[in-house]
Amino acid sequence: MNRRCLCIVVAALYLLPAAPLAGEAQQAGNLRDRVGYLSLGRAAPPSVFVERLRQLGYVDGENVRIDYRFGDGRHDVMDTLARELAVTRPTVIMAVGDQAISAAKKATTTVPIVMLACDALTVGFVTSLSRPGGNVTGVTCVSTELSAKRVGLLKEILPRLSRAGIMLNPANASKPWDAEQTRVAARGVGIVTILQEVVEPPDIERAFAAFVKERAEALIVLDEAFTILNAKQVTDLAVRYHLPTMHAWGEMVAAGGLISYGPSLSEMVRMSAGYVAKILKGAKPADLPVEQPTTFELVINLKTAKALGLTIPPSLLARADEVIK
Repeated sequence: MNRRCLCIVVAALYLLPAAPLAGEAQQAGNLRDRVGYLSLGRAAPPSVFVERLRQLGYVDGENVRIDYRFGDGRHDVMDTLARELAVTRPTVIMAVGDQAISAAKKATTTVPIVMLACDALTVGFVTSLSRPGGNVTGVTCVSTELSAKRVGLLKEILPRLSRAGIMLNPANASKPWDAEQTRVAARGVGIVTILQEVVEPPDIERAFAAFVKERAEALIVLDEAFTILNAKQVTDLAVRYHLPTMHAWGEMVAAGGLISYGPSLSEMVRMSAGYVAKILKGAKPADLPVEQPTTFELVINLKTAKALGLTIPPSLLARADEVIK
């Protein structure tokens, strides 16, 4: 098992909310500050979140209580989970992913929300990055702005690529726009795209069957919480159907995808934790400009390339931040 895969396994274990011991529960009940943590899946590693809060002086069970709610990939429970967090009167809610942010915004207009978003401006989570206003601030990546870059990288590996699938979860507010930007970028270099939507796990196999039927030669996965939660199914099917995949997150490549280019998820979680700490110290979300990640990673899985019978250009390997062998 390579290092990144091991990190994913460990992160998944950290995401399981442990039941507190009786003494711990009593101590936590006396804590003044509460943090709600809401996520559709279990992909964004709370271990990174918790460690960053610790570095900033906030330790769960000592001077803050963190209440976790995970959707396990079920979109239909997110609004309920958000309301559950809101009624606990948290000092701040950390919402990971667009579905969690949308649910948190519905649940409260007064509790500060720190978001980890894909494209906060496009979907309207905030009206301005510099002056977010309202009760929402945090971190947003620039996923849709990277569409042309990802298409170009895929074309480097497959110079004759003419037909590519696009997989997206339409329940994620930013993904239809992301898909459109990807289609425009692909059209610009002569690639016909086949769009398939996935909302539930059974949709994934159906989507791959459609890609094969439509003679797709590669697949661009518009990653978010749902696809990361189902990473093994997505990447296993891609290898089975001989479809090279382009991803937004390195975590998908660690799970068996071919290549990814995008911001560092760990960096975004650490940045978000910083916002939570600022609000715990008394800052108002309306006064905290939304930040964007500064670290972008190119990750390539040579084991997957071999399974697909592909040779990665040496020039591309030289530019990679991480190569999984």
